[in-house]
Amino acid sequence: GKGPGKGKIIRLVDTNGDGKADKHTVYANIDNPRGLIAVGTKLYVLHTVIPANVGKLTGMHLSVLEDKDWDGIADGEPKKLISDISPPKHNQDRGADHTTNGIRMGIDGWIYIAVGDFGIHGAKGTDGTELTMLGGGVLRVRPDGTEMEVYTHGLRNIYDIAIDPFMNIYTRGNTNDGGGWNVRFIHHIQTGEYGYPMLFKNFTQEIIPALVDLGGGSGTGAMFLQEPGWPEKYNNIAIMCDWGRSQLIIHRLTPDGPSFTQKPENFIRLHQITDVDTDASGRLYAGAWAGAGYRGSPDKGWVERIVPKNWVYKPFKSTAKSTDQELVNLLLSESSTARLAASQELLNRPNAMNAVAAIAANKSASLHSRVAAIFTYKQMAGPKANKGLAKLSADQTISEWVLRAIADRKTQLEGVNKEMLIPGLSDKNPRVRVAAAVALGRLGDKSAAGSLLSVANPPGEEKPIQAPANPPAFQTKAFKGLKTYPVDVDVSKFKQIYLAVTDGGDGDGEDHGAWFDPVFENGAGKQVKLSTLKWKSAKSGWGKIGYGISATGAPLKTGKGKLQPDGLGTHANSVIVYDVPAGAKKFRARVGLANTSKGRGKIQFIVSNSMPSISGSSSSKEGPHAKPNSPIILPHVAVKALVDMNAVEPCVEAVGGPNSRGALWALRLMHDEKAVEGLIAKYGSAVAEKFRPGILTALIRLYQIEAPYDGSWWWSTRPDTRGPYYRPIQWEGSKKIAPFIKSVWDKGEYRQIIATNNAKTRSGIKGIDIAKIADAPQEPEKPTIDLSAIARTKGQVGKMSIEDIILALADVKGDPERGEVLFTKQGCIACHTTSPDETPKGPYMGQVGAVLSRDQIAESILKPNASISQGFATVSVLTKDNKSMVGFITSESAEKIEMRDIAGQAHTFQVSNIKTRTELKISMMPAGLANSLSISDFASLVSFLSNKKG
Repeated sequence: GKGPGKGKIIRLVDTNGDGKADKHTVYANIDNPRGLIAVGTKLYVLHTVIPANVGKLTGMHLSVLEDKDWDGIADGEPKKLISDISPPKHNQDRGADHTTNGIRMGIDGWIYIAVGDFGIHGAKGTDGTELTMLGGGVLRVRPDGTEMEVYTHGLRNIYDIAIDPFMNIYTRGNTNDGGGWNVRFIHHIQTGEYGYPMLFKNFTQEIIPALVDLGGGSGTGAMFLQEPGWPEKYNNIAIMCDWGRSQLIIHRLTPDGPSFTQKPENFIRLHQITDVDTDASGRLYAGAWAGAGYRGSPDKGWVERIVPKNWVYKPFKSTAKSTDQELVNLLLSESSTARLAASQELLNRPNAMNAVAAIAANKSASLHSRVAAIFTYKQMAGPKANKGLAKLSADQTISEWVLRAIADRKTQLEGVNKEMLIPGLSDKNPRVRVAAAVALGRLGDKSAAGSLLSVANPPGEEKPIQAPANPPAFQTKAFKGLKTYPVDVDVSKFKQIYLAVTDGGDGDGEDHGAWFDPVFENGAGKQVKLSTLKWKSAKSGWGKIGYGISATGAPLKTGKGKLQPDGLGTHANSVIVYDVPAGAKKFRARVGLANTSKGRGKIQFIVSNSMPSISGSSSSKEGPHAKPNSPIILPHVAVKALVDMNAVEPCVEAVGGPNSRGALWALRLMHDEKAVEGLIAKYGSAVAEKFRPGILTALIRLYQIEAPYDGSWWWSTRPDTRGPYYRPIQWEGSKKIAPFIKSVWDKGEYRQIIATNNAKTRSGIKGIDIAKIADAPQEPEKPTIDLSAIARTKGQVGKMSIEDIILALADVKGDPERGEVLFTKQGCIACHTTSPDETPKGPYMGQVGAVLSRDQIAESILKPNASISQGFATVSVLTKDNKSMVGFITSESAEKIEMRDIAGQAHTFQVSNIKTRTELKISMMPAGLANSLSISDFASLVSFLSNKKG
C-alpha cells in the first residue's frame, strides 16, 4: 500500500504441496515493501517509511529482518543496511514509478538493486559509504550494508533484476514516455554506461547499447530460471514480466562476443503480471495486479503457482539443518536456487572451505557448479582466497570467473597484482578480456594503464583526417514559426553547393524544411531556377525530397500557405548536393518550414561548398541505443578503468601513438587540470599532428562538467536528451580551454571541427560563431480544435451509462477505417499521435492496442480521470510575471519546459521564470469527447485504437 500503515509482508505456506497456500502469517508490517530476498532466517527488504503523523514518504531504505525461531513473524524492527536509497522529494511529488525497486542476490553474494531514474542522493551504508547518482542504474552492496557501489549506470525505469548462474545480469528498462513507452532489454556489463538520457541519443559511440527495443509495454519483474524440474525448452531462460502486455516473456539468448543477442518469445499470459520468482523445489510464482489500477485495490490481485505438466514435488531440506557435506553436494545441484541457498549457508561452515575449493578446481563438475564454488570460496576465505584462485586462472574454462572473483571486492585485494590480471587482456575468449579489464580498473594500479590502452581503441579502422572543411557560407539559427528568411550566397568560387537542413535539437518530427524560389544568378542578373537542374546526390532523414512537394508528398507551400511549385521540399536531417552552373555568381532563396509542419517544427539551414557536419544527419557516426554492439564492450570497459584510476599521464603520453583513439576517449572524460594542460601541450607536438582534431574534440568536451546533483530536481518523463551533460557548468579547467580553442580558431585551423563540437556539446565557447545568423523569433501556434464544443454535443454514448456502453461493445465490433476518421473528427489529434513519424504531443496511441484491451481503451476515453497516462499528468504553471497555464508537459530541459494546453496549442516557459508548478489530480482530456457518437461509431473508434499495436 502507498499510504501510512498499509504495507505488510505476508508469509504464505503450502503445507501439502497442492498449489494453494493453506497457512499464512503477517511477517512484518512495513510501509510499501518493494523488493524481497529470503536467505536463511533473514529477509532483505527494500521499503519506504511513511509516518502516520506526516502522511507522506520520508525515506526509502534497504533493511534486513530476521525470524530466528521460524514462527513466520519477524523477531524485531528492520535493521537499515542502506538509508535514503531514493530521493524522498521525487517520490512525494510524483509517486514511486521511477524510483528504486527490485533487489536480487547473485551467487557472488552481492545484493543487486534496480535504481530507477529518480536516482540517488546521499545514500549511506553501514560502513559510512555515501553515494549520489544522477539517473538510474544498478547498485550493489554486501549483505551487511557495506561496500556499496555502482555496478552500471545510464538506465531509465528499470524495475527488477535477473541474474543467471554465470553472473550475467539482465533487466528491462524503457525510453521516454509519450513518443512510445518502449521497453528495452539490457545485458549489464560491470562498469558499463548505458547513456540515458545524456548520451543515448547523440553520443551513442560512448555507451553500451541495450540488446533490443521491443516497442510498447511496461517491464516489471525479472528472473533467470534454472530448475531441473522444468523441460529443456523452458529451462535456462531469462524471463521478464510485462505488466502492460500482461505477459511473462522469454528472452532466448545467443552468445555474441562478451554479450548476447536475443529473441523474445511469449511464455505465460497473466493479467497485469508484476513479479516472478521460484523456490528450490522448482515451483514458479507470479504476481498478478489484475486490474487494481494505478492507485491499487485491496480486493484485486493474486499470486499464482505455475509448474510444468507431470511435475512432481520434491521437498527441499532446510539448509540450516543440512550437514556440511550435504551443503557442498548442493553446489553440484542443477537448481540455481538450491546452489544459492547452499552457498549462503556455507558461509557459516568454515570447515567446508577446502571441499568448496575442490569443486572449483574439479574439471568434471558442471560449469555452473564450478562458478558457484569459486564465488562461495572467495566469500568464505576472503582475501586469503586470492592466491589459490590465481592458480586456477590458467584453466580456460573458468578463468573469466576467477578474474572476477579475485577483484570482486576492493576491500579484499591483498596479494592481487597486475601480473595476475594483464594476461587476461589478450585471452582468446572475449569474456575473459572484459573481465580482466574490469578487474584492472578495480585494482587501480596506474602502471597497468599501458596494457589497458592497448585494448581501448574503439572498433573500426582509423580514418585519415581530411583537410579542414571551410565554414558554411550561410547558416541560420534553429527556428520555429511561419516566417521565411533570405539566402544570398556568393558561389563564384564554388564547384559544388551543399544545401543542408538539420533539426533544431529538440527531436521534433515535423521538421519539414523547404528552399523557396531557389535560383542561381550570373553576373548579369540572369537567373536559373534550381528546379530545372538535377541534383548530384540527396539524402534525407525521413520522407520525400522533391520540387514542388513537401516531405509528406503534399504540394509545397510556405508556412503561410503560398504555393511553391519550384521550391525544394525536404525533411531534417538532409543534405542535397548540386554542381554549380558555369558562370553562376549567386545562390538566392528563402528558407523556412513548409506548411505541412503546421509551424511546429524546429529547423536550421546551412549552405556550404563542402559537406557540412550535421549532428544526427545521415552522415553522422552515431548509432542506435538498442542494437547489440559487442565490439564496443572491451574498449568501453577499458576506458572506464582508465578513468576510474585517473590515468591522466599515461593517456596524454599515448596520444600520437597507436592507442591514441582510446586515450582521447578516456581523456575527454577526465575533468582534471592535468588532462587539460597535457592535451594543450600535445596539440603543438609533431607526433600528435594527425590527432589534433581529436584533441580539440576532447578539450571542447572537457570545457563543461556535470553540476553536482543535490537531489532537489528530477528531469521528468521527457528529459533533455541532447547531452553530453544534463546541467552543464564550467570548472577550473574551463579557464584554460576557452582561450586555447579561440586561439586555434583565430588561426583558421580546424574551424569546422571546432564549430561542430562547440554546438554538439552545447559548450558555448565565445567567438566560435561561424555563420550569418538570421534572427528567428518563434510564433505561437494557433488553436484549431475546440474540444469543449465537442464534449457538449450529446449523442447515443452521452445518454448511456458506462457499464451499458462496455456491454454493448461486446456485440458491436465497429469499422476501424471509420474509427480513423473519427479520431480526427472528435479532436483526438489535438493531443495524440498514432505514428512514430509524427511529433509527440500527448499520450502516444500507436501501440495502445498492445497495452490495453478494448474495454480498457473504452474506459479510458469515457473516464479519462480514472487512469492518467504515465508522463501526462495535468500541470498548472504560474510564472513570476503572473501568467498562468494548465496543460501537460511535452518536453523539459534544465532551462525550459514546453507544454500543450487543452486545444493542443504549444507554449514555452523558461524554468527560471516559473514561480509555482503544481501537478493536478485530473486528466487534461475532458470527459465527454465521445458523447456525440453512436454506439456503432464509438465501437469503430475503439477498434481503430485497438488495432494500433506498435
